[in-house]
Amino acid sequence: MIISLSSFAPRKRMAADAKGYLYYYCIKEEYNAIDSNVNNPYNKDYTGSYFVQMTNLSIQVMDSLHSYYDRSIKAYRGIPKESSYDATANMACLSCRELCEAKETRKYIKRIIK
Repeated sequence: MIISLSSFAPRKRMAADAKGYLYYYCIKEEYNAIDSNVNNPYNKDYTGSYFVQMTNLSIQVMDSLHSYYDRSIKAYRGIPKESSYDATANMACLSCRELCEAKETRKYIKRIIK
């Protein structure tokens, strides 16, 4: 019993890190889809390097999360209401929350970190 509990904790941590990395990547990509100006603050966010340097996530897992984002984000992307006449209106963070908290995403992350 102790062995199974001790092996569960690292996987749980890796799942949390994978989800955090997906949040980072999604938000960055969603804002870059709106405006990819390299001087914008979201392009100066170095959260991604934290996941590379400070976690046990492999590059393969991170690449897999990039692919998952590309395949899945359209199903979760929020669109501002028609009454919004602001051409730059968006729901980038909500879209990322919907993607990252989805049941399908939890299953996917669980599968790739095994």
